[in-house]
Amino acid sequence: MGRPGVRSCTTIQYSESDLDLCLATEKDFEQVQSLFNDETDYMPSVYHSWLRERNRVVILAKLHGQVISLNSVHIVDDGQTALLEGAKVAASERGKGVGRLTFRHVIELVRVRYPEVKKQRFIKECKLDRGLCVLGTQFLISLRVPSINVPTLISEVISNMKKRGDEYYKPIPLQPDDVRSIFLNRTVIDTVLPGGRIIVNGSVFKPLESNLDILLKRDIVWRADRKDNTRAVSLGTAPYRDPMGNRVFMIDMFGEDLSAVKSVFLSQLQSLPPLQDNVICLLFVNPSLSPQMWEFCINEMGLEKGKQYWNDEIIVEDDISQNYV
Repeated sequence: MGRPGVRSCTTIQYSESDLDLCLATEKDFEQVQSLFNDETDYMPSVYHSWLRERNRVVILAKLHGQVISLNSVHIVDDGQTALLEGAKVAASERGKGVGRLTFRHVIELVRVRYPEVKKQRFIKECKLDRGLCVLGTQFLISLRVPSINVPTLISEVISNMKKRGDEYYKPIPLQPDDVRSIFLNRTVIDTVLPGGRIIVNGSVFKPLESNLDILLKRDIVWRADRKDNTRAVSLGTAPYRDPMGNRVFMIDMFGEDLSAVKSVFLSQLQSLPPLQDNVICLLFVNPSLSPQMWEFCINEMGLEKGKQYWNDEIIVEDDISQNYV
């Protein structure tokens, strides 16, 4: 396939007239499911809810009736920002301009339907160029949690931490009022959240009342080390089945205090339902903590290192007029 960004002179380049760019429907699910067939792909688990979600558009690119690309945009931040999510092109069609055409169609649709939108925001998982506006970065730690008694494992880890004299904080589950109080706190926004943004499952939100209303309707486990003087917070998505049959648990962790982050991570694992099989845990942390968290997870907890699908999760935001595809 060649190096990313390098096109062979013999590669076919599609034009918009070659593709059927259309709104996704329930009837397209089977083809969409076949498009998202990689380990940890989450789209099949959210597709139906996305079609029903307010202020969201899901666009498909079809070639001869077959879905070869998907892109979605969710209007957030009180209608000011287009959040780009779920972009995928069929492996056999990559490098032919499909992603660029689908992206362009989505942006044009946003301009018509939501003329008040000024910004676009998305996550990149690779090296950036072209002067993109980067707000912050998280680092992926990919783990496999064996099908063992997780509560017992965590109790042993906490006991060992206390024996060594390590700091341990019993994190608190957050109720809706707690979520609003903590995530709208200026100190938390400035010192805990990466780039002053909330990330959950690859989506990036400003800490606003309207965005919290969106997130509080989702099946998310909210945790913090404490309500006052908060040093670490996290959002855990409900475990889902990927196309390979794995159960996947995603934890977005914010904060640079190592002891607090460890404690909140353990609390997130405690929220898991009883496990009948192994779980892939995708933990996102501040890059400054990645070496210590690898050490903690592998050597102290005895978890297995999973496949490192990528390293950096980069938050990008810029004017809606900019084209990065």
